[in-house]
Amino acid sequence: MNKHKPIDRRIIRTKLAIRDALVVLITEKGFDALTVRDIVTRANINRGTFYLHYKDKYDLLEQTETEILEDLKQIFLTANTVQVGNANRTDHLQRLVIVLLKYVKAHADLMQAFLGLQGNYSFIKRLRGMMEESLRTGALSGLNATNLLVPQEYLISYIMHAHLGVLQAWFVNGCKEPPQELAQILFRLSFDGPLRAAGLGVNKP
Repeated sequence: MNKHKPIDRRIIRTKLAIRDALVVLITEKGFDALTVRDIVTRANINRGTFYLHYKDKYDLLEQTETEILEDLKQIFLTANTVQVGNANRTDHLQRLVIVLLKYVKAHADLMQAFLGLQGNYSFIKRLRGMMEESLRTGALSGLNATNLLVPQEYLISYIMHAHLGVLQAWFVNGCKEPPQELAQILFRLSFDGPLRAAGLGVNKP
């Protein structure tokens, strides 16, 4: 078994080099313009090595998206163990959001590059689908529909787009705020709403 470990480590290093090259090239020239030759040149590997792992640049993109989404899905699955009505659900959810944001920050370059992609291969479409499923089966699953002030599909759409918008602004600002602080910002916007966050509609002494 031990004799296989060096090979495994080389494969991991190679795939990380390819992924890093993909992220840099997306940022520099966009996904449509980059080629496999660009990727192997940037990763300092030969084309044969690339094709050992991926069929083409689209397969590389899809596999990389899937790996990231699987990691995020595990975090969301943990969040789904918290049921609405739990006395400590807010604190627990905030801790989970911090874990999520730490992961996102650790992969900030990749996430920013992928969130900027457009088209049928867009990462953001798959991410939205995963977030929607997580909200429906997790944090919002215990809500009484008769208590909702707006239709659930609009509530979910608002939460997803608002949070993704804050994440994208965080990336643009260089992830200046630590994950704990950004989690507080997200929860303040979620629980108090944008008007109260802007200082409007608040009764001042």
